Amino acid sequence: MSKVPETRPTILIVEDTVLIRMMAEDYFEDAGFRTLSTHSAAEAITFLENDPTIRYLFVDIQLPTGWDGQRLAAVARKRWPPVKIILTSGDLLADQVRLPIRGLFIPKPYNLDQVRQTFETMP
Repeated sequence: MSKVPETRPTILIVEDTVLIRMMAEDYFEDAGFRTLSTHSAAEAITFLENDPTIRYLFVDIQLPTGWDGQRLAAVARKRWPPVKIILTSGDLLADQVRLPIRGLFIPKPYNLDQVRQTFETMP
């Protein structure tokens, strides 16, 4: 019996606050995405290395251990150029954020409809 291939777009959510991560997972699942999530940049890299279907990366800048979201986004841009990247933070202003090429910043608190629409309109 052959497995039916996944056709939903895949988003990787990197957020250390469990409730915010769960809210984003639920939202994107309901919006038709396949979601993967983690609280760390190291695990995010593992997901990216092992799942070529990831097309969207939604990253909190301030992560508790290891790399911050800005460094994760920079590495992701170099290693997986087609991935669309949005960074978010409740503690930084847009002019304080180092964005990767073609990356965008949406401050917290954000509207998940806005995040989804932004991803869909990114080149």
